[in-house]
Amino acid sequence: GSLSVSNGGLLEGVNGDNTHRGEEDDSDNEIHNEGEENDDVSVLTAANYNDNGEDNDVGVLGHQSKFLTTSMMLRLFSAGVKHPEEGMRVVYVDGAWDMFHCGHVDFLEEASKRGDYLIVGIHGDSVVNKRRGGNLPLMNLHERVLSVLGCKYMNDVLIDAPMEVTPDMIASLRITEVVHGTESDDSSNDFSFDDRYRFPKEMGIFTTIQSPSKFKLQNIVSRMQKKQVEFQRKIDRKKAAEREWFDNKYQNGNNKNNNGTGK
Repeated sequence: GSLSVSNGGLLEGVNGDNTHRGEEDDSDNEIHNEGEENDDVSVLTAANYNDNGEDNDVGVLGHQSKFLTTSMMLRLFSAGVKHPEEGMRVVYVDGAWDMFHCGHVDFLEEASKRGDYLIVGIHGDSVVNKRRGGNLPLMNLHERVLSVLGCKYMNDVLIDAPMEVTPDMIASLRITEVVHGTESDDSSNDFSFDDRYRFPKEMGIFTTIQSPSKFKLQNIVSRMQKKQVEFQRKIDRKKAAEREWFDNKYQNGNNKNNNGTGK
């Protein structure tokens, strides 16, 4: 679940609604001259979250991943996946699992303790984007699936899981408990929480558990923003020092030439 710039291209411009991709950004291949104004190095062009984790609805976090997934890769990552045995207690959790991080791992470990077989539902890109806006998720569905498959606490994944947990889905997957944590990367709640888990609640199989970690996507975003500011200041200082050096060099040279001419 790590950032992959080669596969992911984190820094392209994307329309805010994520329904249409912008033109390909070839800024990495451009050579900027010293006199150009737009020569700043940017790690995170904008953020949809402020320091309080609230939705600012401005700009984009970056550029959604274009990670390429093959059937061979899926087979390799799911090599240890087996069907649940008869009588096993099947626990189901769902989410976006974007930028798969330590908070996700801690939660899946806790959820896995509630049964014998943990199924992790992974919502599709359009579903996640509808809830989070901007150009989220940064990792596409296939990349998020591989990230979760790489976690030892899961037993199987439900790819492109529906937002609403339905009776048919519960019966088909033989789910005995649906679990949700107290922490979430969602910054908005367009889809009602009650609607999302209405049927598990009616069936008495829904449980909210305390998330063992408060680490969220916002923590990653904040770190990137902080590093971007620090890196930009370093570049500005270097540019200022270089400009001062060149100015002093050529100014001194001109003064010597003028003195020589005056003689």
